[in-house]
Amino acid sequence: MNLRTDKTSVDTKKSWNDVIGQFDIQSYDEPDNTSTSTTKKTKLKAIHKKQQLFKVSTTFSVWIMRGVIVVACFATLGNIPFQSSITSRDTIESSNFAISIDATPSEQQSSEISETFSPRFQLDPEFQKLSLPNRAIETYIGHQVIDINSKWTSYTVKSYDNPANILHKVGLDRSITTLLRDKKIKAVLAELKRDNIVRARSVNNKLVELLLAPSYKKAYVIKPSSDGFEGIWEGQWLNKVFEIRQARSSFVIKNGLFFDGKKAGVPGNTIRQIIKVFDWDIDFAHDIRVGDRVTLVYEEVFHDGDKVGSQNLLAAEFINKNKEFRTVRFTREDGKSDFFTPNGREMKRAFIRTPVAHARVSSHFNPGRFHPVLHKMRSHKGTDFAASRGTPIMATGNGTVKFIGRKGGYGRLIVLTHREGYETRYGHMTRFKSNLKQGAKVYQGDIIGYVGSTGLATGPHCHYEFRQNGIPADPMTVKLPNSMSLTPYELANFRAKAINLVLQLNVLHRFATSNVNINSATGG
Repeated sequence: MNLRTDKTSVDTKKSWNDVIGQFDIQSYDEPDNTSTSTTKKTKLKAIHKKQQLFKVSTTFSVWIMRGVIVVACFATLGNIPFQSSITSRDTIESSNFAISIDATPSEQQSSEISETFSPRFQLDPEFQKLSLPNRAIETYIGHQVIDINSKWTSYTVKSYDNPANILHKVGLDRSITTLLRDKKIKAVLAELKRDNIVRARSVNNKLVELLLAPSYKKAYVIKPSSDGFEGIWEGQWLNKVFEIRQARSSFVIKNGLFFDGKKAGVPGNTIRQIIKVFDWDIDFAHDIRVGDRVTLVYEEVFHDGDKVGSQNLLAAEFINKNKEFRTVRFTREDGKSDFFTPNGREMKRAFIRTPVAHARVSSHFNPGRFHPVLHKMRSHKGTDFAASRGTPIMATGNGTVKFIGRKGGYGRLIVLTHREGYETRYGHMTRFKSNLKQGAKVYQGDIIGYVGSTGLATGPHCHYEFRQNGIPADPMTVKLPNSMSLTPYELANFRAKAINLVLQLNVLHRFATSNVNINSATGG
């Protein structure tokens, strides 16, 4: 710029406006010798604008510098991988955090601003490098980090196992004698049944923990004595040793239900639950087709981060011959769990036809039958199932014990009442199931008594009656209700608790039909 001054020298005590008023600021290209007061005001505004931008640039650079320093401090203190290494002080000092703004007064001024406000990290030599572990520490949320040299060995008990064989299966041959010397440990081992879990953890070939689990709800945990005496063990029962997680899977049947299910990682006992639930609607011997799809949500059991088994089927969808069947597990207020459709109706039929398995029908329902004992015409209001004395008798549907005891020609009799006006009777029993009393809840398939010949009977059999609203009907030909619906209170509770599983089935159905792999997708 050309700066022309008047004869009067500039007084340093004058204001800025007084000083710049004595200068005629001209352009390099077009000097203006006839500047008006309006032009001067315009140029003064431009100068003020540049000054304001200069201040903004300066302030912004300072705050950026402060922010970088704060982030670096938090990263170091919090062990955040901000930088794996800081090589040298010279490298840091060469970093330039200057902010470039187009509206700076000049390139020279911008350079001066950058040099003035470039940060300098003065770090202590011991902080020059941030050392990181050779590999990430693998942990699972909810479990403490255990000794990486320890080793768990698991075994699922078989029906033919004995205590010594169980300990051998988990690699405790050296400790068998001392463990079985403890009467409590030996008793717990003897009570273990098929499919129970046994786990042992050793360090340097020495047992440090043994877990005997009769169920997934509790376990007997054994450890070496705290006194330090070798061969002395301490044990205690602990609850909530195992963790239950939800797992999801979907597969298409190509070679067989069990084969393709196992290939998709679904446990065998979960497949068996699927068959039991859908057996009322699907004939698994004749109806299964290549291309049928199974989608399910079930429970997997974990201990100390290791999967040790599976538990309940929670929800499932079976598409058979392009027809969709769905079920959701629900636990009633009385603690009994069963499977229902998303609308709240039981998956199983309300009743089964016969109360005695593999029994022979010795006398049919007949209103005009000649009674073999009384030797006169007398209506036979039920069906007789002949079987050996002591054969179990099952409840044909969910109900409540209305009567239990002796009653005339029925002999030992149990009367069950069911929903929607249904009633069933079981006569001529030799004895009742122990602890079964009037008012007790029973469920379809429960043993309620045993075949006998009490009352007016010529031989051991079960006299079975089926009534609706008090009217007897032939249990072999009557049209049975498909299923029982929940009560209004239970239905409201079902909808509140089952909505999450129904929504999961909806999402999994879309994923499965879109060929998205959801197998082994674990959630909460």
